[in-house]
Amino acid sequence: MSKKVLILGGYGTCGRRIAEILMRDPQAECLIGGRDTSRGQAVSAALGIPFVAVDIQRQSSLNAALDGVFAVVNTCGPFRPHDYGVAERCARRGVHYVDMADETSYILGIQALAAHAVEGGVSLVSGAGSALAFSSVLAAAIAPGFDTITDIEIAALSGNRNPRGLASVRALLAAQGRPARIYERGAWREVPGYTRGRTVVLPEPFGRHRLYVTDAPEIEILSRRYGAGVTYRTGLELAVLNRAHAWLGSLNRLGVIADPARFAKGLHIVQQGLRRFGRAAFGLRVVLRGERGGQPLVRSAGLAGGDDGLSILCTPAITLVRKWMAGAGEPGAFACSSVLTLSDMTHEWTMRQVVLHLS
Repeated sequence: MSKKVLILGGYGTCGRRIAEILMRDPQAECLIGGRDTSRGQAVSAALGIPFVAVDIQRQSSLNAALDGVFAVVNTCGPFRPHDYGVAERCARRGVHYVDMADETSYILGIQALAAHAVEGGVSLVSGAGSALAFSSVLAAAIAPGFDTITDIEIAALSGNRNPRGLASVRALLAAQGRPARIYERGAWREVPGYTRGRTVVLPEPFGRHRLYVTDAPEIEILSRRYGAGVTYRTGLELAVLNRAHAWLGSLNRLGVIADPARFAKGLHIVQQGLRRFGRAAFGLRVVLRGERGGQPLVRSAGLAGGDDGLSILCTPAITLVRKWMAGAGEPGAFACSSVLTLSDMTHEWTMRQVVLHLS
């Protein structure tokens, strides 16, 4: 018997791709929901799945949309601190929930709803929109070989031909105004975001790319888990865009530009014009350093998919929904770093032609 899956923001970049994939699952009866009726109905007609008009800020509207729903995928937010209205309502209605948040305090804060989730017999998961689900799975796959892990390096890159909305451009620019913690020479240091550029070797098809230190949920979450220092780097595939972001960050630190995010619309237009260049790939590499038997040990894990990076980025949320439909999953409220394993993700990665590298 099919189960209703409501995709909030299902007419947006990630929401539509999740709908396109899940609608082919015979167990899923997909619905897309949101406030933008014109966009919603257009995507509904294109995909052949129902649209539900819902304002998540109005409890009566949200309650009506949740009638008969098995799981919610929240791609539209807003993911503001302490604002878990959709997740809490899902818990009280006995509906599984996963969101695409990528901000550390929001992802960790959902754990405050654990009692409601257990009472409702459902899973509430936050953070499926960040690289956290991938990096935590890869780190867990190679961590058993260590006695002690001292530092973790994570590098992630999404290809230039992947759809990138204005919100993601604005978020990357905003990161330049926030400090980022890095683990360097055995100690934590705080540096400006989008600095400390370094050439990193990613799995093919990317190879060598210059990436920059930025803030990310992994820094706090994985450092807690492994008692290790964590450094996260990312960037843009095209060198001209990478340098433009780094340049704007420099002007911000010099006081010439107060808010780099105000250039988001212009940069988004430029990026749209350059979409035909580069790849539609996604790549990520995790390196663990530490000791085993008193001797230094370094292990790495990486993944890359060459033709549809957006679908790969959506796999954590899709994998969770499939697990729940199969009757798996523990009731409670969790960051996405603790609910998926390598075996959970392998099937979805195989379908997306993702190549996994462990060494």
